[in-house]
Amino acid sequence: MATVLKATEQPLEQAYKLALLDLDGVVYRGKNPVDYASESIAKAQHAGMTVEYTTNNSSRYQQTVAQQLRGFGLEVEPWQVITSSVVAARMVARAVPSGAKVLMVGAGHLREELDKQGLVIVDHVEDDPVAVIQGWYPQIGWNELANAAFAIERGAKYFVTNRDLTLPRELGIAPGCGSLINAVVTATGVEPIASAGKPESAMYDEARLLASNDGSTLVPKDHCLAIGDRLDTDIEAGNRGGYDSLVVLTGVADPKQLMLAVPHLRPTYIALDLRDLHETMPVPVQVSKTEWECESASAQLVGNEVRVSDSADINALRAACSLLWNLADNEGVDTATLRLPDFRL
Repeated sequence: MATVLKATEQPLEQAYKLALLDLDGVVYRGKNPVDYASESIAKAQHAGMTVEYTTNNSSRYQQTVAQQLRGFGLEVEPWQVITSSVVAARMVARAVPSGAKVLMVGAGHLREELDKQGLVIVDHVEDDPVAVIQGWYPQIGWNELANAAFAIERGAKYFVTNRDLTLPRELGIAPGCGSLINAVVTATGVEPIASAGKPESAMYDEARLLASNDGSTLVPKDHCLAIGDRLDTDIEAGNRGGYDSLVVLTGVADPKQLMLAVPHLRPTYIALDLRDLHETMPVPVQVSKTEWECESASAQLVGNEVRVSDSADINALRAACSLLWNLADNEGVDTATLRLPDFRL
């Protein structure tokens, strides 16, 4: 896992062969594109980087997502979109007998993927399903959650597509799949056996296998870069799976979260947005126990306060993270008690 920020001698688009891009908060917010994302992705592809899109959203078909991305001016084929429904269906199929009955809470995409795996989808607990797979879609209702709870109480194996507590939308942050999963867990007292979505790394592994579009080529992990806006899903998944990762500040993650991040939530690189795919990553340098520099920016601990040279400079954030992570890991400092800089990035 990333405990210090790394540097690169080449731009990220050349240093890595495969970008594993999250969607919500990185490429778009609901129907709206994220600033600079599309042109940055297109430029990275032109430079030779393969791009695949990894999303915990289980409700949207791969073709639908690809069409939306094409509407932003990107060249995208459906196989490049790896959803949690694709991964979840294969996960359930490995855990139950062929042709087993499965109660599904989710949209048509999840149903289609389960059908591809030869599983029998049922809608009622009276049908005696051997497993429950819970996903998300906007019209999800109480009766569906109740049926899932009833089946789980009767012994059905419990799987979920993802555990995102929140979801970036056009109007702000909304409850995600994980919030609804928590309702079922509270009702039954049963935790899911497994989740197909991030922070598990299964989605990244699936994307590496499909990168060639023939299912036969596995891109080495050290040639892959996981990119996301959430520390507790995208970045943690990278750390769990042994992938380098890049966090962008266009979605959920903010400077404070980064500065206080515990080791398993720390990214390999920090970027303001996807334009940094075209840049080399600078190396943070330790000046002393209380000061770090990153190129011309610096961060220093003065008393109980962390001061930076420029609160509008991404390199100052990189220096501040390096300082705080080192203080937490090696100097025994409770960084949550420190006064942190207010970045204006």
